[in-house]
Amino acid sequence: MNKEIFLRMSSWSQLFFLCLFSFGGLIIASILTLAIGAGMNSLQSLDFMKAMQVVQVIFIFLIPALLCAHLFHKSAPRFLKINKPIDVKFLLLSILLIFAIQPLIAFTGYYNGLMTLPESLAGLERIMKMMEEQTQELVERMLTTNSIIILLINLFVIAITAGVTEEFFFRGSMQQTIKKICKNRHVAVWITAFIFSFIHFQFYGFVPRLLLGALLGYIFLWSGNLWIPVIVHAINNTIGVLTFHFFHNTPIYEKLETFGVGNTLWATVVSVVLSGTILAILSREYQKNNPQDFTI
Repeated sequence: MNKEIFLRMSSWSQLFFLCLFSFGGLIIASILTLAIGAGMNSLQSLDFMKAMQVVQVIFIFLIPALLCAHLFHKSAPRFLKINKPIDVKFLLLSILLIFAIQPLIAFTGYYNGLMTLPESLAGLERIMKMMEEQTQELVERMLTTNSIIILLINLFVIAITAGVTEEFFFRGSMQQTIKKICKNRHVAVWITAFIFSFIHFQFYGFVPRLLLGALLGYIFLWSGNLWIPVIVHAINNTIGVLTFHFFHNTPIYEKLETFGVGNTLWATVVSVVLSGTILAILSREYQKNNPQDFTI
């Protein structure tokens, strides 16, 4: 098929095909999971589920992002912004930012978890809670281990794989396509962050994941390099995996989960100030390097 046909398509068409390819990837991954799992009688095996999770995110996120970048742009690496060397200063500040923002994430997560819906939506609330409990149970089953080898596998599946595939899809492809449609980079960041959070179907963690998505969106926007949000995303997930591994079922774990709430509210205040300062520095770096694009 002539690539020129795709190159002439509108941004709306590109977004449509990105979603279409992702849906197609979901179908293919689901068929593979059922076929292989049924053949091996291993649908409930944790090792099988982890392997299939890698397959799923590759088909649902990575392949559609790469395919759209190839079809709709003359240079896929240039569009995805993976062809430039990493700015070490920007990377270190971004890594510091993901650590600094953790209390704020915990704060928003705590109060998001207390969300209640009106009585008229009680049925929906029960479904949401059931989904949340099932997801939490599955995550705990996957992460609970005394083996260093399994811990490393968990880090690969949850931190590295998710960091790469989700950032290629959401920031590298979707955010840039939405930006071309709405002509506003801030709107593109937040719309993409909303979709990023919604697609996880964990509604009692929606707000902190929305903030994380926006944070990654701005890091990508201001750095102009997809590898930086990939690394930051992987580090954020690594923090979660290691925290669970070393402190789950201990009093420390609960304190870490609510660090920034109640008696430790001061940590959230510090987090906001420190994170805001780092974001301001990153924004100034972007302004300095792209004065023609910067608007308040």
